[in-house]
Amino acid sequence: MSIRVTQSCPTCGRRVQFRAALLGYKVACPHCQSEFRAQADPQHRIDAAGKPVDPSARLMDRVERVLAESTGDSGDV
Repeated sequence: MSIRVTQSCPTCGRRVQFRAALLGYKVACPHCQSEFRAQADPQHRIDAAGKPVDPSARLMDRVERVLAESTGDSGDV
């Protein structure tokens, strides 16, 4: 049995399931036929040190940066 992974289609947003062996290759969404590169789910990404990356932490970093820029703050939030 092959390992399967899922990814959201960047065009229609539906979840697409494919074999893990296709990671890095172009795949087509069976719903809208849009082609995109198969990637690992962002929730399962790891950083250069091999540690899991928390996508919500990255989002909060961006939110804090935008808020600091909009208020003219030096970045100390």
